[in-house]
Amino acid sequence: MSIRSVELSVGGMTCASCSRRVERALEKIDGVRASVNYATGVAVADVEDSVADVALVTAIEKSGYTASVSGKAIELYGLAEFRIRLIVSTALTIPIMALSMVPSMQLHWWQWICAVLATPVATWGAWPFHRAAFLNLRHLAVTMDTLVSLGVIVAFTWSMWAVLFTDAGTIGMTMSANLFESTGSTHTASLYFEVASSVTTLVLLGKFLEHRAREQSLKALENLANLNPKSALVIRDGNQIETLIEDVVVGDEIYVPAGQQIPIDSVVISGMGHVDKSLVTGESLPVQVSVGDSVIGATVLLDSAITVRATAVGKDTVLSGISRLVHQAQTGKAEVTRLVDRVSEIFVPVVVLLAFGTAIGWWLATQDASRALTTGIAVLVIACPCALGLATPTALLVGTGRGAQLGILIRGPHALESSRDINLMFLDKTGTLTRGMMGVTDFVSTVSDEILWPIVDSLEASSTHPIATSLRKHAKGLGHVGVVATKVQTVGGSGVQGLVDGHPCTLGSISWLGVPDGDLKAAADKYLSLGESVVVVYRDAFAIAVIGLADEIGETSKKAITQLRSMGITPVVASGDNQSAVKKVCDELGIVRYFANSSPANKLELIHQAQENGDVVAMIGDGINDAAALAKAHLSMAMGSGSDVAASAADIVLLRPTMAAAVDALGLAQATMRTIRLNLFWAFAYNVAAIPLAMSGVLGPIIAAGAMAFSSVFVVSNSLRLRSFKSLES
Repeated sequence: MSIRSVELSVGGMTCASCSRRVERALEKIDGVRASVNYATGVAVADVEDSVADVALVTAIEKSGYTASVSGKAIELYGLAEFRIRLIVSTALTIPIMALSMVPSMQLHWWQWICAVLATPVATWGAWPFHRAAFLNLRHLAVTMDTLVSLGVIVAFTWSMWAVLFTDAGTIGMTMSANLFESTGSTHTASLYFEVASSVTTLVLLGKFLEHRAREQSLKALENLANLNPKSALVIRDGNQIETLIEDVVVGDEIYVPAGQQIPIDSVVISGMGHVDKSLVTGESLPVQVSVGDSVIGATVLLDSAITVRATAVGKDTVLSGISRLVHQAQTGKAEVTRLVDRVSEIFVPVVVLLAFGTAIGWWLATQDASRALTTGIAVLVIACPCALGLATPTALLVGTGRGAQLGILIRGPHALESSRDINLMFLDKTGTLTRGMMGVTDFVSTVSDEILWPIVDSLEASSTHPIATSLRKHAKGLGHVGVVATKVQTVGGSGVQGLVDGHPCTLGSISWLGVPDGDLKAAADKYLSLGESVVVVYRDAFAIAVIGLADEIGETSKKAITQLRSMGITPVVASGDNQSAVKKVCDELGIVRYFANSSPANKLELIHQAQENGDVVAMIGDGINDAAALAKAHLSMAMGSGSDVAASAADIVLLRPTMAAAVDALGLAQATMRTIRLNLFWAFAYNVAAIPLAMSGVLGPIIAAGAMAFSSVFVVSNSLRLRSFKSLES
């Protein structure tokens, strides 16, 4: 029976325990395996074809949450709702705290004023927690909300009972409160209105900050979706017709004015211009495109209008592929997250038992009901595992979102976890360390540059061959543009000949034209020994120049290799190119280990041997020819463009085809894992240290609530630091 994947939006989850409950509810259905991400509110279920989507929604709703297969599930309490409740609760809590903790401010009826002010805070302000706790109780489950709700209800109910039925309601009664003491009252029944109000307000603050951070992180995905233009100027019957982007089909010819976004993935069929890819791939410099070049939808054409032909639409576009990969990464679960989910599920009921046990123990030891009550409340409040639930998902959200901005697509948590222990990185040469484009390395000529390079430019003017493009680029860089050549004839794969200023001129390979004599022969032999391509130029039947060309080393490669070593990772080149060409690049970059003439099978064997020796291996390739080696490596990175984004099976896809992007990807992955580890350490250490302090009576409920809220704020703030991750190219 075939398996399909269903994605559901889940509403109403408030902590990691909730996500675990939704997973269990889904997996009670035969033929369903589920993963639920609390931070994104998304459940991904692998189901058999016989399982209907409506059965999944029903299972989630029966567990006390909302769900939707298409669209976003209903969230009763979002960012705006928590903001309003926080503002109102803060405004009411401040006077309650002042009246309760400063005896000189306690008017004759101060306790009654506190009762009136605390009522809306403890009921309406804390209602999201009460409601969630009640829903969970109906299903015989406890979550973080149970701890908060219990603490607020007990403190408020005790205080109202004391005001109404004991001498705590006597006019003129005064009370002082110490943050670190359980009681300071001169009466048998103490009041805890400030505890109920401050706990509610501080937890609301944590929830508000959590929701705000979540929305900011998810904007990375929303921004990608909003990048695409809404319409295109489709050429039909010679006319430009503005057409909705969803109505464009593969093969449509589209006119793109200068300064406008390219509407869809296409190939240039006329014109030339510069394209700014920064919005999509993170490349900082514009790239020149001309006839035959592929362009990505949503990139910006800076100058000179062009005409393109659509090559991909809808879900097949690069932008859709990017959005899909980012979404997959953000909805995935790291193994450490699954562990946290299981811990949270057990942790909450244990805390409830600890709180009741603490209260009973203090009452038996001191016969002081107020102190017993306060200590029990402190345990309930301080143990809320908010930080545990947020530690991994928030870092994953921010890290993958920042990666998308830099043109780094992290497929999921596995890529992050694999990055931790990498000590060896196998690199392809062409297109990774080099630009994959030929460039002039050197030349020897018997004539001046003013004569040589205009001839080269003139002969190659009509050719689109990569070597021709490189030669013309070099000529223009020197400021030498030739006249239009006449009687031009191209000899396929060999060269070109024609008349330049009336002189018969020829340019081509040595296999066609032969090796000239004298100094030109020595230069040709030198270039060949270095593994370079050699071009000979003739004028009036005499050889006048020999030009050496080689694949240009990427601008950032040297800096990237240096950075790689500083990270404790050894670079190893495995290339299918010849020994001389590989050696030259490696010598220039200072790479000691390299393997030339490597077939895909050779690369696979090299990785296997390294793993047998105990190395943790990363591999960078083009995602197609190196598929086997990429699959074998612990961490695989592919230079992706066009359909490669969707087709590549690599853990990380790099939209910037530079070595710097690879180092950025590794650095970002490791930074994200460091953030997750720090978050988890803080969350666990906080609970381990704080619960005994609360049980011993050292921490009162107010300090407990503040500490609990701070732990969540710390985790979220620490994760948000990943937004400032700097690229090696910045």
